[in-house]
Amino acid sequence: MAALCGRAVAGGLAVLRIDESAGGSKHHRALFAEWSKPEAEVTAATVAFSQDNPHGCSPLKSCRGCAGLVLQGECTFALKAKHAQAAGMKMLIVASSKESPSSMSVAEGERTPIITALMVSKTAGRQMMLQQDRDPALVATCWQYEKAYADLMGEFVIGFLAVALVVWGAWHSTEDLHRPWNRTIADDEVAVVEESSGPHFVLFGSLMLTVLFFFMKYLIYVLLFMFATGAISTTTMLLEPVIADLLPGSRQKKAYRLPRWMSQIFGTLEDHSVADAVAECSGIILAVCFLLFRNNEAFGWILQDAIAIMLLLTIQRTLRLPNLKVGTLLLVCTFFFDIFWVFISPAIFKKSVMIEVATGGGTGQSVPMVLKIPSLASYLPGQFKILGLGDVAIPGLLISLLLRHDFLTLKETKMRWMSGYFVPGVIGYALGLLATFISLYLMKHGQPALLFLVPGTLLPTFWIAHRKGEFWSFWSASYGPAEPAAPEGYEALPDKQA
Repeated sequence: MAALCGRAVAGGLAVLRIDESAGGSKHHRALFAEWSKPEAEVTAATVAFSQDNPHGCSPLKSCRGCAGLVLQGECTFALKAKHAQAAGMKMLIVASSKESPSSMSVAEGERTPIITALMVSKTAGRQMMLQQDRDPALVATCWQYEKAYADLMGEFVIGFLAVALVVWGAWHSTEDLHRPWNRTIADDEVAVVEESSGPHFVLFGSLMLTVLFFFMKYLIYVLLFMFATGAISTTTMLLEPVIADLLPGSRQKKAYRLPRWMSQIFGTLEDHSVADAVAECSGIILAVCFLLFRNNEAFGWILQDAIAIMLLLTIQRTLRLPNLKVGTLLLVCTFFFDIFWVFISPAIFKKSVMIEVATGGGTGQSVPMVLKIPSLASYLPGQFKILGLGDVAIPGLLISLLLRHDFLTLKETKMRWMSGYFVPGVIGYALGLLATFISLYLMKHGQPALLFLVPGTLLPTFWIAHRKGEFWSFWSASYGPAEPAAPEGYEALPDKQA
């Protein structure tokens, strides 16, 4: 659930520019080795890659002032750097064996190199090898990555998206109140969040994080598959009413019928209308495209965000907080959950479990349970601003409760938006996000966003409830879905007399 910006490493982020003799250039994101963090640009005359010694584990040919390109593996980073220094190279570029570059360090007892070294992704390394075959006169320049104003806009964009989703989800969750004539979700499809949900979330969430931390390389593909299949159900739930509105007859026309055993496995009805079929096909196409193109830096993030947005809207529409007491318990439990797994877990596991899991745990795959926005700095491709889905979904449940309370208690008030709970709650959420990004920028480390979002939403709610003198009534209210009506002609049995 942490809001992250890139990856926190000892060597620091770098930008590597490869200039061609014909005048073209290409930028790659990279990570400096722990022993390298130059304050100014470092330029090497040519890029040299040896097919006979691709890993650089044996002495390299003399190449004064050039940049050596080697592959990860076969020997230590210190040995690769030693051979590059002996060959007179000015820079060492290591192509990672995975899509995500990792930090390079020196083992205990090894001599610390002095050469500037950095690691690029597997794809970037392959591209440089192909360029070097076509143009032997490539020039490499690297420098430390510093945030630019354009890059800071990435935080603004993902923050705006999160606030918009919280408002949008709250509006849909109260559709039974402001659009009772056109409801798209029935009461029997809404689940009430219980008092035990907060402790249960902490228990099962902690168990899941621990398992993922140790077995991420096996379970990452399970997560990807589950996320993709979730796209089908959420797309169907959200898109079917839209299709039914556009094509009124599509809900009455039967498209196909599933066997009973299959409908029980998937938890759906046997008969599916044309509207259902169109929505389901759209979800299947989206899920397949995500699995195929999820690592595409140009548009893979769009597919992931589309599924994540539908998942968040579905959560807010199908889960409902009954009162302020349950909402407070849920948010407070997740508040301490986030803090523990981001800040305290390194003392036990040697790494921040939350950040390690959120960044894929070195698998080269991106965990899909986040919103992603690419960096707006054109010279740093492949860098994303990410925000955990829990940082939107959990405060979003409280915002939905506040809007429902306003609709039911302020019907006769003209200025109901400003005199209720909903608008201050949204403003508090936005300020919590702002505090998260400021902390992230100052500390240069992944932050538990709920550390700021929980106080940002709960404190103004408590203050307004206290000021209005309705704290305890809101604390113990019952805003769950209505109980199902009794069958016609049914009469309740009289209470048994003593």
